[in-house]
Amino acid sequence: MSNINRSHYPELNHILWDIHQKFIPAQLAFVFYEKRWAYISQQKLLPKEKKLIARLTKEFGQGVFMPAI
Repeated sequence: MSNINRSHYPELNHILWDIHQKFIPAQLAFVFYEKRWAYISQQKLLPKEKKLIARLTKEFGQGVFMPAI
């Protein structure tokens, strides 16, 4: 999977408050989704962002998403 344009995924963009790059590696996005899940508003997740999380989970989490709470 290639780099991800964070501006296409509002909740990802929200949790990357200390990252200033527009494009981030997919694996890094997965790490941040897991580590900063508590800061994500699940009600605000767009369908395309839910699909992204599912793809990242399959590729980098071997099908397991383990959010930090």
